[in-house]
Amino acid sequence: MLRRTALTTALLATAALAPAAAHAASDHGARLGGQPTMVQVDAHHATLEFAADRLPRTAGGAVDARIRFAGGQRVSGLTPVGRHGYDVRYRAKVTSPSALRAGAKYTVRISLPGSATVTRLVTLHAAS
Repeated sequence: MLRRTALTTALLATAALAPAAAHAASDHGARLGGQPTMVQVDAHHATLEFAADRLPRTAGGAVDARIRFAGGQRVSGLTPVGRHGYDVRYRAKVTSPSALRAGAKYTVRISLPGSATVTRLVTLHAAS
């Protein structure tokens, strides 16, 4: 009888832990923490800011994320600049061969490690 009780207890414990383990395995990627914002610096440059879970670093020390624009603008210098609640705020420099227009919306694709690519429309705000 003691053996049957121990076996039943072990099976129940395993069944209870299985959903928690499955949830933890699917929830290991970094997530975006809100809508990205973009502020114009001059006619061809802007800064893009977004909040996300703390992102890992590559072997070279750079933040492990990829940002792409639909219009072919270049993005460089992704660095952490502060916090927004529990998330880390990141800032990147955006360079465009053509003039950027304040008030226009730009399609941004942000690839964070362990997550699917996130696509957002970001409005370019004029410098204050």
